[in-house]
Amino acid sequence: MKTVRDHSPVARPLLVGFLLTLVLISNSFAADPPDNHKAVSSMMTDSTKLDGKVVYVDFWASWCVPCRQSFPWMQQLYKKYKDKGLEIVAVNVDKESDAAAKFLDGRQFDFSIIYDKEGKLPKMYGLEAMPSSFLYDRNGKLIGQHRGFTIDEADSLETMIRNCLQQEASK
Repeated sequence: MKTVRDHSPVARPLLVGFLLTLVLISNSFAADPPDNHKAVSSMMTDSTKLDGKVVYVDFWASWCVPCRQSFPWMQQLYKKYKDKGLEIVAVNVDKESDAAAKFLDGRQFDFSIIYDKEGKLPKMYGLEAMPSSFLYDRNGKLIGQHRGFTIDEADSLETMIRNCLQQEASK
């Protein structure tokens, strides 16, 4: 019987690559986020605000450098698509609300911002990175998730949101 060592020099890197891919895939799905936006909606003062909308949920913290880049982008996105049915909910996970307030000081954001000092939602969503975002369609069903944020990713995220906005809610 042949072992990996008996194969060509190409076999070992392919096998290692395959095993690493399996590890990365299994780690990236360590916890399943809620398959609908009801958990987030329940923390809002107007829980019906998300009904029939495409909802982009973004978890952020005051210490998160990529979050500072994502906020202006989310504001532009919200202004551009709110009339087409986009709702953005930014969920702050800082334990101290003063840190979140300092982060937001002097900035105007029109999308919804909620605070989760107890950390219920991050546990529910199994967050492993900041920011982490989740996209729900008009029926409230989870259709995408993303970790981190760079300006280079903004176009592909916007395309995903735009495509979702073009779909009608099922009756």
